[in-house]
Amino acid sequence: MARAPNPKAQEAEVLFRKGMKLVEIASQLNLPDGTVRRWKSTYKWDNERSENKSERSHKRGAPKGNKNAVGNDGGAPLNNKNAEKNGLFAKYLPDETLEIIQTIEQRSTIDILWDQIMIAYAAICRAQQIMYVKDREDKTIEKVMEGSGNVDSEKWEVQQAWDKHANFMKSQARAQAELRSMIKQYNELLSSNPDLVTEEQKARIEKLKVDTAKAKGEDNVEELDKLDKVLAEIKGVI
Repeated sequence: MARAPNPKAQEAEVLFRKGMKLVEIASQLNLPDGTVRRWKSTYKWDNERSENKSERSHKRGAPKGNKNAVGNDGGAPLNNKNAEKNGLFAKYLPDETLEIIQTIEQRSTIDILWDQIMIAYAAICRAQQIMYVKDREDKTIEKVMEGSGNVDSEKWEVQQAWDKHANFMKSQARAQAELRSMIKQYNELLSSNPDLVTEEQKARIEKLKVDTAKAKGEDNVEELDKLDKVLAEIKGVI
């Protein structure tokens, strides 16, 4: 059983019934576009609108002899799965997940890949803090099993500094290899779709390359500053 809509959802539905577009409704009610789309799917606004249209169509038919509909079976194109997909998502997925999906649908392949690059890059930087090994004496001792009244039955795990550092280096190497692979794929997408690529997309991949090189100790400060300025100009910051 569907949950009762909140007042905002009811107000949005009224505007939808009046023929307003979802983006217009979101703007008027100061709501995210994805929220209005989710309400439309969750509360099945289209169903009621379709019923109203059906009632009107029965009241008035096409003129006698009209052949506009000849060869047209009506309905959506064959194999159209839009309604089925949205209905399935609305039925089984949590609202937050559904809203994320609806937001992602508006993003291009290039933008989605860039998001993944940023997440991977952030994870690599964050790992520097989480897996940091202070010095060779920095070992970790952790109890992994409690004893049952007997101290001898307790189990402890000891991680020496060199073990922790070796694990860190291995995980960083894997993460950096994956990041390089995504950067390469992103660069190939930019090259194969030059007409669809914005100047910001071109500049930010170059900036990331320089950032990565800088992290390895290479001297690219001047080039990095230059790209920072280009990005700022593109975004209208300066």
